Amino acid sequence: MTQNSPLDSLRRRWWVVALFVVAGAAAGALPAPAEVEEVDRTFTATHTLLLNDTSSQTIGTVISPNQVSLFVTTGEVPARVAEQLDFTGNPATLASQVSSGFDFATGALTVTSNGQDPDRVEDIANAFADELVVYLAERQDLLYQERLAAALERLADVEQQLAEITAALATDPDDAVLLAQQSAIARQYSVAFEQNEALSASPPVIGFTTLQRAQAVEITDTGITAPRSRSSRAILGGIVGGALGVGIALMLGVLDRKIRTKEQAEEVLGLRAQVTIPVAAKKDRQQLVVQPTRHDPLSDAYRTVRTVVAFAYSDRPADAPAPITIVVSPSPADGKTSLAANLAAASAAAGQRTVLVNADFRRPQLAATLGPDAESPLPYTFDDVKLLDGPLLLNRVGIRRLRLLDLSRVEAPASDLVRATASKLVDLAAMCDHVIIDTSPIGATAEVLELVPHADAVVLTVRVGNTTTTQSKRAIGLLRDLTDVPTLLAVSGVRAEGSGYYEYDDHRVTAGWQEATAPATKRRFGRRRSRAAETPADPQSDDTGSFSAFGDDDLAPSPSVDDVSSKRPPLDDDMRVDDRLTLDSNAVE
Repeated sequence: MTQNSPLDSLRRRWWVVALFVVAGAAAGALPAPAEVEEVDRTFTATHTLLLNDTSSQTIGTVISPNQVSLFVTTGEVPARVAEQLDFTGNPATLASQVSSGFDFATGALTVTSNGQDPDRVEDIANAFADELVVYLAERQDLLYQERLAAALERLADVEQQLAEITAALATDPDDAVLLAQQSAIARQYSVAFEQNEALSASPPVIGFTTLQRAQAVEITDTGITAPRSRSSRAILGGIVGGALGVGIALMLGVLDRKIRTKEQAEEVLGLRAQVTIPVAAKKDRQQLVVQPTRHDPLSDAYRTVRTVVAFAYSDRPADAPAPITIVVSPSPADGKTSLAANLAAASAAAGQRTVLVNADFRRPQLAATLGPDAESPLPYTFDDVKLLDGPLLLNRVGIRRLRLLDLSRVEAPASDLVRATASKLVDLAAMCDHVIIDTSPIGATAEVLELVPHADAVVLTVRVGNTTTTQSKRAIGLLRDLTDVPTLLAVSGVRAEGSGYYEYDDHRVTAGWQEATAPATKRRFGRRRSRAAETPADPQSDDTGSFSAFGDDDLAPSPSVDDVSSKRPPLDDDMRVDDRLTLDSNAVE
């Protein structure tokens, strides 16, 4: 997936969370507003009824507790209470202000009323409880009378049946059927008689007596309340601000379209990153860092690019023209020019006669990156450029075996300059070991598309935190449409983990970026070292002219030459241009 993970979003935008935490804590610590006395207060009143001892044995058989609670708010009781309290509205409205509950453990029935008038809630709770007791008593009396009348009627009916059977047996005492019927009816009569006697002796009664009448009590909110102290409010504000900051950081991560990690760049482009270039210090962003006396993660990363590019050309024939490497990027400020310049310096240091070509005519920065020696303007017009061969246009840059072709100082449209540069590539490839082209961002201008087909390899560089996923997809799509040569991916701006390797003290070289950037004297490992005394002369220095092709001094191998050293033969006499070195702007006609 090309989106940033939530953890990466929080780690990258921790300052957003911290900012909201501080803002929330500051807002919470502000003085609290003056408290406003509440106008409306709520009261509650509860009338408690206790079940009689004689009723506890029959509460589950004659009537259930749920039915008793139902009688409080439904049916006859609310109507009687409304009449008693002179309530002219719907009795159900009055019943909505009351709730009831029965406790099986204690046999207590509670009737509770809530409202803003303490006297009113007391009257309502007491009225509902009193009317409930009266209603239950009346209801039980009515049910008892109905049950007793039914029992007496049943007893009289059975007694009549028994008398009729007895009269029949008087005429036929030996009739077995009549004898069986008489026995069955006699048993029915016995049961009915016993039920009638039991019902008459102790009628079932469910009665409640008042344990405590209702008393209004103000309701106090015991839930979660706002903190009162400034410190507690500050803590709560910080927590709320932190939660808000986390949400905003995650939202920014979802909306972020920039490449943030090497793994994300590999996934977006569909390439494996051969090299990661660490974050460059501000002083190193527009200058060469590949120097003989400098060995640090940044300079060694550019040397690694040179090695990776050399492996891409390892199967080329020895007599083939010099390979052409084009350096492109999806967007501006991706480190493309720095990569091209340092790759050329590393290639020259490895013994290869290298021509560095500037093809970014919209914002040319290559000459400034190479140093003041490379910024000499060409003494030609655009018409002269079209007639001159490649070697005459090369500029010495103060580095051995490295030449620069830069037409950005020539007055002409960018598209014409690109085509003129492309026409010289064949001559340049015939006279050197490696041609490296710095272009404008691919997709941003049309000129770079004319150079891509000439490349034998493409180095695509993206910068973490600068290149967007949309630009990267467009760039890799254009490259795949225009060429099928190897495409190497270099991811710059990666924060490398700390390593103590570059802290080693090597007595064999003056080495390292610590000595190159340290004060004049510095104590290291118990001894004082002088940078001025230990820094040797730059073996790449070459200040023998302004414009020339490669001479004899460029053919000698470098002391640090490796497996990618020059394989090209020395220049023949007819290819030398020494007799044309004196050509200047006044001599061009």
